[in-house]
Amino acid sequence: MVNNSDISEDTGKNRIKLTLPVQGMTCASCVLRVENALKKVEGVNQAVVNLATESATVELQTESVTLDALKEAVEKAGYKIIDTADEIDALKVESEAREREYKSLWRKFVVGAVLTVPIVVGSMGSAFPFISELPTGTLNFVMMLLTIPILFYVGNKFFVGFWNSLKHGTADMNTLVAVGSASAFIYSAAVTFWPRMFVAVGKSTDVYFDTTAVIITLILLGKILEAKAKWKSSEAVRKLMALQPTSAHLLLDGGEVDVPLSAVHPGGLLRVKPGERIPVDGKVIEGFSMIDESMLTGESIPVERTVGGQVFGGTISLDGVMTVRAEKVGKESFVTRIANLVEEAQTSKPPVQRLADKVASIFVPTVIIIALISAGAWALFGPAPVLIHSLMTFVAVLIVACPCALGLATPTAIMVGTGRGAEMGILIRNSESLEQARKITSVVFDKTGTLTAGEMRVVETNPLGGVSENDLLKLVASAEANSEHPIAKAVVEEARHRNLPLDAGSVSGFKNFAGKGVEVTTKGPSGESVLRIGKFDFASGSSSDREIGRFQELVAARMKDLAATVLFVSVDEKMMGAILISDYIREGAPETVKAIKKLGLKAFLLTGDSEDSARRIAGQVGIDKHFANVLPDGKFDVIKKLQESGEVVAFVGDGINDAPALTQADLGIAMATGTDIAVEAANITLVRNDLKLVPISISLSKGTLKVIKQNLFWAFFYNIVLIPLAAGAFFPFTGLQLNPMVASVAMALSSVSVVSNSLRLKRTKFSF
Repeated sequence: MVNNSDISEDTGKNRIKLTLPVQGMTCASCVLRVENALKKVEGVNQAVVNLATESATVELQTESVTLDALKEAVEKAGYKIIDTADEIDALKVESEAREREYKSLWRKFVVGAVLTVPIVVGSMGSAFPFISELPTGTLNFVMMLLTIPILFYVGNKFFVGFWNSLKHGTADMNTLVAVGSASAFIYSAAVTFWPRMFVAVGKSTDVYFDTTAVIITLILLGKILEAKAKWKSSEAVRKLMALQPTSAHLLLDGGEVDVPLSAVHPGGLLRVKPGERIPVDGKVIEGFSMIDESMLTGESIPVERTVGGQVFGGTISLDGVMTVRAEKVGKESFVTRIANLVEEAQTSKPPVQRLADKVASIFVPTVIIIALISAGAWALFGPAPVLIHSLMTFVAVLIVACPCALGLATPTAIMVGTGRGAEMGILIRNSESLEQARKITSVVFDKTGTLTAGEMRVVETNPLGGVSENDLLKLVASAEANSEHPIAKAVVEEARHRNLPLDAGSVSGFKNFAGKGVEVTTKGPSGESVLRIGKFDFASGSSSDREIGRFQELVAARMKDLAATVLFVSVDEKMMGAILISDYIREGAPETVKAIKKLGLKAFLLTGDSEDSARRIAGQVGIDKHFANVLPDGKFDVIKKLQESGEVVAFVGDGINDAPALTQADLGIAMATGTDIAVEAANITLVRNDLKLVPISISLSKGTLKVIKQNLFWAFFYNIVLIPLAAGAFFPFTGLQLNPMVASVAMALSSVSVVSNSLRLKRTKFSF
């Protein structure tokens, strides 16, 4: 059994997913080689390798595969797996490994640049009198000595990679660079040692050490720029994981002990002080504080958390001291779950990548064949000096065709797109969801908890007989101050919102009449009174006043219009008024529907509520068509019927009863404040209670797919144009042919341009 804590998901079918950092990959061919090596391990169901994140995600049978077997398979393919104890440690080790590699590349580039300058100057000897006076043999020998460290120190990684490929009978980017640069060096070294032999057969004695030096140095510079760009594109997960503190103040026997976060378990009591990050997900059991939750929600305004309030690891306690009972720690915490979702999305492959994978599998061998054919053709029919022209063509084709851009085109765009989504509060489960989102034609919204807040609120107060609104609210709120009923809590909340002083101490004799209402005794200046709150017949008692009857009719009409629950209020059977309470439209819902329509999509409302309630909510938010009186299992059927009619459906929901519809929909979008089941069933999760993230997530998905297609287009276009140019296809007509040194610049820039194009997503504004 695999003993590694970086298992990211249990699929529920006796399978787990394991994410492994892989070192040594350089191009699309490397990706395929690692994937094929892992897939050959018995018990591995699926392997997906990502060049941009330099990782492999493996789905395997829990009891049949060992980590050693996976490591051995990858190492036999010529690469290395970084093994770590846990996810935070893995992030640290991977970060340190990338930093070491980045510094090593810079050192080698500096050495290469310092040595390349005199080599290039030496190759241009005729332009410098002090060099042109040196014997040709001596000058060539000095340039060869300067080129050797460039070839075998600066370019070491290319030759090591080439040797590993050769041992496994495959070819990749390292093959092209190593063979191309070595060919120019070997030819030049032969001319340096045996110049007379070349003169005797009528061949040129020019050397091309500068070609070898410039190719390796410039390609290394491209790798440095590429590594930096890749590091930027993967910063979303690093930032999320860095939010977790490494220690906590654990309360033991009344004392406080600082312990590592790994020592905290569910149920433990933690002290959180002002200015500190909360170490775990849990509930406040003592104290209060204003909490900065912007890292989760994107909202800059702090929220108050008091006793009973939920807090999340990584958020910041600003001004109060709290005691928190730990509920979810480590991998179960909300931040880690978000990071896992982002990482899973970044390491997955969309269907659009399949074409690139097929091309990559045959690309390098095809390029080598093209290079050999081109070199042979110019050796037979090319201009003088024939051998030099043939050699330079061979080298140029190999160098310009390195498939780095092809391997980076898709993963970098996905990394940046999903990372950008995470920053805005949009968690995209996988890259297939990105591709599916661009096909959406209809968005179906659940009502309660989605278009509406899912909470009761006072929507209208109707006093009667000279009583003011505030007096009516104060009277009812004082009576209901200690009740946990949602309707009672809505009245109390409204009274507090209006800063009305409550007098719960004046209330006694609380009686609940099931299905009718509540009755309490209140003490006032004039003595005790009986206060009734509930249905009209219960509150009005024996009263049959015609005015009261008309009041009831008016309230009933408003109740229907607002789809509200009504609390009639009487004191000693004298009607004092009515309070209407209802779920309310979520902030931003009308703007969200408008944005959905602006994207050219249809909007639908789906609810189990009555036709009147559905019509009212749909009208308020701007939805033209709705489905009312739909039972939980009926939501699934509605989505299915829309799909059968030709619609590609996105469903937005939050409850347990929404899970089947979220699963059936082509794209399920869940509110993170909803149930865990709904979140698990969804393709996209919205961390913030902001419905405007729905059209933004669709736009982000379309934008990411657009960038992927642009990247793939330019990666293919680059090779389609430059390989024939390097091979000399245009030389007979235009005299144009790609120099190997120019080819090395073009190859480096192609990778950087693809990554830079992906990074544009970080700056794209998505607003409605």
